[in-house]
Amino acid sequence: MARSIASRVRRSLARNGVWGTIKLFLYNLAILATGRTQEHRYVYDQSFDLQYGVHTGGVVELDEMENPAGPLENAGRYEAIDPAWFDDLISKTGIENVEEFQLLDIGSGKGRVLMLGALAGFRSIIGVEIDEGLHISASRNMEIFNRHAPLANFALHNVDIRDFDIPLGPMLCFANNPVSQPLFQQFVTKIEESLSAHPRAFVFVYLHANHTEAFSRRSWAEIDSGLLDNSNRHPYSIYSWTP
Repeated sequence: MARSIASRVRRSLARNGVWGTIKLFLYNLAILATGRTQEHRYVYDQSFDLQYGVHTGGVVELDEMENPAGPLENAGRYEAIDPAWFDDLISKTGIENVEEFQLLDIGSGKGRVLMLGALAGFRSIIGVEIDEGLHISASRNMEIFNRHAPLANFALHNVDIRDFDIPLGPMLCFANNPVSQPLFQQFVTKIEESLSAHPRAFVFVYLHANHTEAFSRRSWAEIDSGLLDNSNRHPYSIYSWTP
């Protein structure tokens, strides 16, 4: 534990400097002091991993990503999703025929959402992750998971989302606050261009929805929005594309 903490401090000093590291320490101390860690307890819940023999839990900060496929200044950290949240959000989309949809996870990390999508019955699963380490973890996890619950067709891409071409066909795109506002807007615009050129069913599930202004174009219709666990730290929004 002490070695892990020391390693994190060294990485933070290299990335954020002394003052940035102090501010990060004070931020985390405030979270502990106010009891807000309970709002993120799902990140470290090992139930899913133990059930399938995988390793998808926890958090991976930006300073732990060592070989990214693009610049990290607009990227977000990885944190595992609560499986119950995923099931709830898919239910809120109103999609009855998920077996006809592809699932695209932007910032797919260690692959938990991809596995949950396979369990939900999506016909194909696509993950896009900028960090090579997370991409490798997801590949290993998918191999292990496939022994317990055979997967649908799946593909993992270790690329910057700016270099990823949106596949054709009906799709549900899932995003757990993967990038900051400028890049998120670029990605949504890229989706819009693809949908305008090739109209098709498209639903966007946005967890920790911090940049909903990206969906201001009239062709986006909000299906649902709200707070998971009644916490303003876990907002979500769901949109569908209507040409």
